[in-house]
Amino acid sequence: MAPSRKFFVGGNWKMNGDKHSIGEIVNFLSFGPLDPNAEVVVGVPAIYLDFVRTILPSNIGIAAQNAFKVAKGAFTGEISPAMIKDIGVEWVILGHSERRQIFEIGRAHV
Repeated sequence: MAPSRKFFVGGNWKMNGDKHSIGEIVNFLSFGPLDPNAEVVVGVPAIYLDFVRTILPSNIGIAAQNAFKVAKGAFTGEISPAMIKDIGVEWVILGHSERRQIFEIGRAHV
């Protein structure tokens, strides 16, 4: 018999939030009952990834909102998958329509 699949729920915070409002969201998520058959992941602005990882319950995943394709180098403002993984974040949003349209990121970069 094939394993059952979990329902996935993701919420991207985009470029919103500060420590106070993030604390309120985390508090709400912490006390709300979550279906054990659902995987819940929040997309967090890069500057708050480590902060959210320290206060969010471990049953809720965290996603970086973007990543660059190399591990390190002279790429000002970018973050690498290795950096994301180093702080315990296991998800990343790649190829988001806003990044493709506003920053003109094409398929070759995704």
